[in-house]
Amino acid sequence: MPEKKMPAVMRHEMILKKLEVRGFATTLDLAQWLSVSDMTVRRDLDHLAERGLLARTHGGAVALSGKGGQVVDLIEPKVSEREMRAREAKAAIARRALEMIEPDQTIALDIGTTTLALAELVRDSRISLFTSSLKIASLLAESRPQVYVPAGKINGSEPSVVGPQAVDFFRGYYFDIAFIGASGLTVEGLFDYSLDDAEVKRACVERSRTTVALLDSSKFNRLSVAKICPLPSLDVVITDAQMPAALQDALIVAGVRIEIAAPQSQTPEGTDHDL
Repeated sequence: MPEKKMPAVMRHEMILKKLEVRGFATTLDLAQWLSVSDMTVRRDLDHLAERGLLARTHGGAVALSGKGGQVVDLIEPKVSEREMRAREAKAAIARRALEMIEPDQTIALDIGTTTLALAELVRDSRISLFTSSLKIASLLAESRPQVYVPAGKINGSEPSVVGPQAVDFFRGYYFDIAFIGASGLTVEGLFDYSLDDAEVKRACVERSRTTVALLDSSKFNRLSVAKICPLPSLDVVITDAQMPAALQDALIVAGVRIEIAAPQSQTPEGTDHDL
């Protein structure tokens, strides 16, 4: 397809406006939108990054500051750091998630520290569990659940199995529930640091009867490089605290149920509260 004869300065202005509205964009999306080649977009993004007008990421770019109070995350923290963050909140979220699981169900369990907390609780559950997380698979290797993992490329320090084979693997099954972790939740949807992991997460969402996002409150209004899915693709969000009004309203409009599982230190009687 021949490229539009558009001055570079006009393309740059359009790219920056797009990022101002969306917060992020992939090279492929921009190339299709501008009707130019991927190479042209990459040159434009490199030029704008050198001028300090945006931040380059693998596969695209993000605005240097999020819109509407959103925070843009570019670099995934180390696993050891994430495991220490909001530990009580993650434990409470995992306990609430466990209540949704029934014997003999088929469960997709995503990679992540909150989903790992849930994995700790399903050791004695009679379920079939599908996961891309080698850490979760190893944890449950000698436990009661039947555990299945895909073939593919080993990715990241956590680590997980990614790539076309892994995506096709998850698309070949139907899940009663998919428990999904993420780096952020905004009115636009659910986000993750990794493009590769996001593809696997997306396949799990597409093939599940019920999709449940497990997110501690530090994830509210945080954008990242890869969009997993829009809000209407979710059925439930389990978190540990009240969320900002605009985000809460957007979830309600999208038909998503919000459940708040307060850490035990905040609920002496050990009770949780629905919103």
